[in-house]
Amino acid sequence: MGELFNTDNSFWQAVGKAGDLILLTLLAVFASLPLVTLGASLSALYYTAFKILEDDNQSTVRNFFHSFRQNLVQGMVISIIVLVLGGLLFFDVRFMLILTAGSAASGLSMPLLCAGWVICVFLGILFLFLVLYLFPLQARFFNPLSVTLKNALAAGIRYLPKTLQMAVGDGAFLIFIWLCFENLVQIVIIPLLLAPSLLALYNAWVLRDLLGLTPGKRDLPVEDPD
Repeated sequence: MGELFNTDNSFWQAVGKAGDLILLTLLAVFASLPLVTLGASLSALYYTAFKILEDDNQSTVRNFFHSFRQNLVQGMVISIIVLVLGGLLFFDVRFMLILTAGSAASGLSMPLLCAGWVICVFLGILFLFLVLYLFPLQARFFNPLSVTLKNALAAGIRYLPKTLQMAVGDGAFLIFIWLCFENLVQIVIIPLLLAPSLLALYNAWVLRDLLGLTPGKRDLPVEDPD
């Protein structure tokens, strides 16, 4: 019976980790409510996920706000860039859907439609590369914004297996949440509370060797590796 209430056993450690992940999700969501702080919030989310992987004993709140303050200014610029690019991509896709639906009436040629969709898909892939790497790099390294943007796009291409691993893993988890909405509404709050933190933790694990994440290692590198 004493073992059950021992906070050092694996059960209570798992409960503590789950609580930290839920707390981290709530911090990230509330810090993102003014959309302009989205970049700083996601950078802080990844920074805290890095610390969890490195077995850092600092509190989740302290790690989150340390990174949030550190990345606030540059993160605001990142927020604007990502939101503008995402909005443009969204309207491009909607425009292509309208063109495709009315192609018969407008007499628009199939090759032209295909070319438009190819461009949309290409831009979507570039945007995915940017989003997958931008916030981890911003959280981990101190670089000018132009360097971080360039490195994010380059990393998406150079480390394509990791990019695909993150995209597939993140996509599978998002599909799982959607299935919960469709079939298990009663428990959907649980994956929702864990989703942002688990996705950041998973992506951090995928990028652990690239970012130099080592258990017990507290010091962050200053510049990106070549």
